[in-house]
Amino acid sequence: MRYLLPMTTLLLPLSILATSVHASDKQWFNSASYAHTEQSSFNSLHLNSTYYFAEQQNTGIWDDFGYLDTDSKVSVSYTDNDADNFFSASGEAFYRNFFVNATVGNLSNEDNHSIGFGYLYNDMLKLQVRTLRSDEHTDKTWFQAEYNHQINESDYLGVTVGVQDAPDNWMISTRYFKKLNGSAFFTIDASHEDYQLGGSVRNVMASYYVDKSLAFGAGINDSKLQLEAKYFLSDKYFYRFGYLDRGNQVSVAFNAYF
Repeated sequence: MRYLLPMTTLLLPLSILATSVHASDKQWFNSASYAHTEQSSFNSLHLNSTYYFAEQQNTGIWDDFGYLDTDSKVSVSYTDNDADNFFSASGEAFYRNFFVNATVGNLSNEDNHSIGFGYLYNDMLKLQVRTLRSDEHTDKTWFQAEYNHQINESDYLGVTVGVQDAPDNWMISTRYFKKLNGSAFFTIDASHEDYQLGGSVRNVMASYYVDKSLAFGAGINDSKLQLEAKYFLSDKYFYRFGYLDRGNQVSVAFNAYF
């Protein structure tokens, strides 16, 4: 019951909110998700709210707004699980083509945070350097490049590459977005992360959007089967249902965009 009450108190106000923004443009993105892992009887609730200071236009499906973040934003989240509970906050601010960002993963321990700055070139290449500070490890510097290749008016290919100053830790990810016939779309997301202390992790997820209201996805999450389905009530509200073959984890999320 402790997990149902926070989710209910979030969803009820969101369901009655109104906005003057055009249907295809959103600025305020909210989500509430709950996950249960059967094998360990582990429960987790996560609430997130992100506000952009400029309107975001979707790419044809109601939960995709392009590959690169190119507008100022602030974000807060709350996590409550069987091991811990904490608030997080992050933000990114643009001035012309330059930007700065900061993240605090746990507001009760502000010593663990990251601060970065970077440059956006032609709305297609985003370069940044971040300092990752932790009270348990030495400070680290992270270099990252994000590139969006617009194939045509609707399709794109995005690639992100990141590496630590001591290149034992690195990652690469990509997203392919394609419009099919009618109102159908196809996306595929893939990533590889390599960490000195955590080993390697590979993820692949392919999703098929039947139309604007229904989507199905299947993939591999660190060698485990992952399935998901999305049901869109409108361009503002949708549900996501997930299954992960790691301890038989099931999840449900409700999203509200305004």
